Amino acid sequence: MPNKKNIETVKQLEEKFKNTPNLLLTTYQGLTTPQLNELRAKLKPLNSAYSVVKNTVTAIALKNIGLEEFAKHFTGPTALAFQKGDPAALSKAVVDFAKTNDKLKIVAGYLDGKLLTDKQIKILASLPSREVLLSMIAMVLNSPIQKLAVVLNAPMQKLAGVLKALEAAKAKDAPAAAA
Repeated sequence: MPNKKNIETVKQLEEKFKNTPNLLLTTYQGLTTPQLNELRAKLKPLNSAYSVVKNTVTAIALKNIGLEEFAKHFTGPTALAFQKGDPAALSKAVVDFAKTNDKLKIVAGYLDGKLLTDKQIKILASLPSREVLLSMIAMVLNSPIQKLAVVLNAPMQKLAGVLKALEAAKAKDAPAAAA
């Protein structure tokens, strides 16, 4: 029979999982406390938290909210990165930290409603940020409009050039006629 503390912990985790769309599961065995604190410090500006979790309690909470597939990955010493916001930013921060700390291993992720493997998370981390992608799309969408404006403006510029040339020619002929 489960004790009251574990029942309460499961309920708290269920609420946290429901309110946090991005979860990244890692193993941390061999990392020192200062290294874990360094990772937490890198995640904090991203509105993220990194916590060591109890597998059995966490798996129960995940199963209760319908994430059985993600719960299967909880074996051995595990920790979760929780985040509300851009899943690519979370992935990028954890993958960058894992590059310099080989003891941190990415196991799986549940990002924006999708279960991802460690390879998919690394691919996501290699993509440009959301803001960069949006600006690239804006430039692509804006380019045809700019080209159209140049094409439509070209006849006016040519006409203005012809009128200036006529004006210059008349100005040249006018002093000769007056003399």
